[in-house]
Amino acid sequence: MKNAIAILLCALLGLASAVEYKLRTPEDLQAARKECGASSKVTEALIAKYKALEYPDDEITRNYIKCIFIKFDLFEDTKGFKVDNLVSQLGQGKEDKTALKADIEKCADKNEQKSPANVWVYRGFKCFLTKNLPLVQAAVQKNN
Repeated sequence: MKNAIAILLCALLGLASAVEYKLRTPEDLQAARKECGASSKVTEALIAKYKALEYPDDEITRNYIKCIFIKFDLFEDTKGFKVDNLVSQLGQGKEDKTALKADIEKCADKNEQKSPANVWVYRGFKCFLTKNLPLVQAAVQKNN
């Protein structure tokens, strides 16, 4: 009986850790943009900048970026970036994701600065945007 319980617990733990990341669709991005734009009080002027891939370092933009990353399960306030989820989401259609993961890891710092979560996620986002602009542009064009 004890062995059966131990086996059942191991199986349940295995299932819990095997939960796969759910890829988000262009529709998911549109919904997140709308919801995060409203909750972060994004202005029409800022939306125009975002469409031009300009993300100013201000409170509204940082909160907007954080909101989208959280809705897409790419970031947690206390743990930071979910690198594997980022690789899955951004690496769609790529067979070898090793280089992408390395680029993401360069930008997904551990917040040694002890910055607030919105500053932390914004910093990583801007880093990745700088290093992988073509990938971000392709994702945005698919999702506009």
